Amino acid sequence: MHLPPLLLTATGFVGVVTGRFIFGRWFNHLSLYSFIWGTGLTLYEMRLIDYQPITGEVWMLLGYAWSAFVAGAATLAIARTAVDVSNESAILKTANPFSERRVFIIAIVILSAIALISTLRRWSILIDMFGDIPGVLFSGYKIYRLRIDGKLPGVIPYFNSFALAAIYLGGVYSARAGKFKLITLLPWFVVILDDIAQAGRAKMLVGAILFGSAYFLARLALPEKRTMWTRKTKQFLTAGFLLAALLFVADFVRSYRGTEERFYGASKELRQFEGTAILTPSIYLYLSSHPGIFNAYWKAGGEHPFPGSNTFAPVFRILARLGIAETVPHFSKFYNMPIQSNTGTYLRELHADFGIAGILVMPYVIGFICTVLWFRIKRRPRLVSTALLTHLYVIVAFSYLYQVTRVGEWTVSLIVSLVVSYFVDRCYYIETTKKPLASAA
Repeated sequence: MHLPPLLLTATGFVGVVTGRFIFGRWFNHLSLYSFIWGTGLTLYEMRLIDYQPITGEVWMLLGYAWSAFVAGAATLAIARTAVDVSNESAILKTANPFSERRVFIIAIVILSAIALISTLRRWSILIDMFGDIPGVLFSGYKIYRLRIDGKLPGVIPYFNSFALAAIYLGGVYSARAGKFKLITLLPWFVVILDDIAQAGRAKMLVGAILFGSAYFLARLALPEKRTMWTRKTKQFLTAGFLLAALLFVADFVRSYRGTEERFYGASKELRQFEGTAILTPSIYLYLSSHPGIFNAYWKAGGEHPFPGSNTFAPVFRILARLGIAETVPHFSKFYNMPIQSNTGTYLRELHADFGIAGILVMPYVIGFICTVLWFRIKRRPRLVSTALLTHLYVIVAFSYLYQVTRVGEWTVSLIVSLVVSYFVDRCYYIETTKKPLASAA
């Protein structure tokens, strides 16, 4: 079954505008979800690769999941409007802005240092295996295969993910300061160094989502004020420079690990981009293919692991080490469509874990929780809420790719971010609310 790309683009556009209307800002979970799915499905239906057609049944599941997320995101917002609940933002107050700034800097440095130790350990292992740094850089494909097969010995697991928590804190810190701070580049350096060592790009993408989400969500609690055009221009230029740098590094990793750019069934138009940078056939495949994998998964009859083992994979891996449960593979099963791939949107993991109920219920629940936290941040700013919603936004952004909660890095980043956020809340926000009572006494 084929749907016109223009229809999918229009649907995504309507979803983005609806999110802006409901939440009053362009950056929100409904607009984010609609933009990603509208763009991805449009690219798939452009058929620049001869993908297998998505069946009518799978289109119904994709459409229902999208509608369920919209309903979950909109339910509370509509209810609040119906009972005339104010949507005005609370004014953020801190007991001592200088002390709070110092806590952010210390936390970013400590978390980045912990992650750097793990990353340098990984580089040390690779240099021992391949002789020197150039030897490592010329062995990208071998390193990629070793990582996929889980055969890279001596690596300290998950400590490199502390840099992701530092990136989240950097986003909040930049929002509070009103500009991008130089200290926030430190965890980015660690993440880029680590992704190059793994011949991967996923951590950089997670970091970009965490930083952007933390920045815009932290600004929900700040009073709106007019900003001079010169300052806005400087912020846009800085953000553009950082984005360009990330794209350059991501393209370097792509070429460094020898990613295939010739695909069976690629159109004449797509083949023209084989020798280019950034916009390449592999990037098109990465941005578009995932509904096709879900379609192939569905036609094959699905999978039947232990309930919840994909969604909560890090927990099951810990239990497996204790001999209580079976371990969960880090990489999902591959399917043909006709090109082999293994990421079939988050609906694949939800269906494998919870059956059809996962597709029917979970998108609504995710959208609803995001909205609850959104209004909580506006009404009563707490970094714990910001940390949780920021990481939920990673789920939303990755929903077109796969269920990101199965990745241990996301879980570690969430836990560390919540711990540090709770510490900041306890030290400053609660202290601030107690001050009037102390004065009255």
